[in-house]
Amino acid sequence: MRRIHRNVCRYFFPKSFDKPSAPFPSSQHAATVFEVNTPVKTGKWLLRKPPEDSPSLLFCFPYAGVGASSYRQWPQTLPDGTAVCALQPPGRENRFREPGPTDHAAFATDLVAHLAPLLDRPFAFIGHCGAVPFALETILTLDDRGLPLPKRLFASSWGAPHLGLYGALNFVDLDTADLTAEVKQRYLQTGQGEPPEEMAELGARVLHEDLVLQRPYRYDASRRVPCPVTVISWSEDDVVPPATVAPGWAECADVRVVALEGRHLDFLHCPGALSDLVTGDLARADAPD
Repeated sequence: MRRIHRNVCRYFFPKSFDKPSAPFPSSQHAATVFEVNTPVKTGKWLLRKPPEDSPSLLFCFPYAGVGASSYRQWPQTLPDGTAVCALQPPGRENRFREPGPTDHAAFATDLVAHLAPLLDRPFAFIGHCGAVPFALETILTLDDRGLPLPKRLFASSWGAPHLGLYGALNFVDLDTADLTAEVKQRYLQTGQGEPPEEMAELGARVLHEDLVLQRPYRYDASRRVPCPVTVISWSEDDVVPPATVAPGWAECADVRVVALEGRHLDFLHCPGALSDLVTGDLARADAPD
């Protein structure tokens, strides 16, 4: 188990792993008091503490079966100085020995406890495909706690959350689906080559857990999302086709719908059009009425 954990860290985070002077943060228990003006204790949800001088933060939710490394091709800061903060849920990558969340509410409760001390400056959420429901649940938890809300949610490749789930994997028979092959195919599609067998099997286990967790999820449309949402579709998306992304979102949120050129996994390298969209919409949120 120790060897596998070492290989996981080296595979997903080679630069961090090879620097013993900068180890991963130690685990922290979920806070019982949700206060913004408390010492920053982000646990392993963030691999690095955001720079103190960043004017705003973009918290990035990983999609099904992956973790913070899915944002490793993104810049550390956007052109406007916004710090890109990739989230690392328990049960994934360097946290694979920790039990994963039991449901979306548990995910959000733990995350909010760790993020609360950072919410003293403007921030936004972004998620791709199956990450969107977790971002939505986190927004509702912030609202329930009376904590600051994101300036905007960027929801990529996911349709109206109260109408159902999206993407073929959310409908396959999980008892017979070859998820190891699915993980290998993802790596090939993103130009990373075929992963070692133990990594593919670990990824398949995490993907299976995520898909099981996602199956019962439905957003309650009677509660409007308490922040604006930019809904993003991709022109060549064969996982969540663009025609399925926009319909119904206006029933539960104040939305702006944007269509970008590209395929489903182009999100992972933050193309210029996506970076411009995020910075532009954040600037728009800051503009006076």
